[in-house]
Amino acid sequence: MPAQDDHLITAVTTVPPVPLRKLRMHSPAPGVEYPFSISDIAHATALILGPDWGADAGHWGICGHLFGPDDQPFTLLVDIEGDLCLTYDREDRWPESPQLPRGVREFCAGVFLPDVCVTDGLDHIAQQLAAAVRAITGR
Repeated sequence: MPAQDDHLITAVTTVPPVPLRKLRMHSPAPGVEYPFSISDIAHATALILGPDWGADAGHWGICGHLFGPDDQPFTLLVDIEGDLCLTYDREDRWPESPQLPRGVREFCAGVFLPDVCVTDGLDHIAQQLAAAVRAITGR
């Protein structure tokens, strides 16, 4: 009598993919999934930086622009990996190698905060960004 494993039959079952729209069980009201937008973070950061700073929203609120006494705008956005980024063109009068705060990392277009998430809260995120801007500008 042959061993049981010699006659093993494998059945392959294919399951058709479920469209992503059918996986959603509910549809939240607009503005409920996230308590604040990227432009809200820019406005909160400008308030922390002081009266010489201002902010405005980019298109659809998916980015924010921060501007200060140097007239050099910073753009706040979320990159494809989900990291909060602050992009800018470096001014000559700013420190050559700024001492960035903990949790802030440099990349070719500016800095990013890889560990920040929405649950950190608007004030905490704005404080971190304000510290980064101060380091970058030397103010």
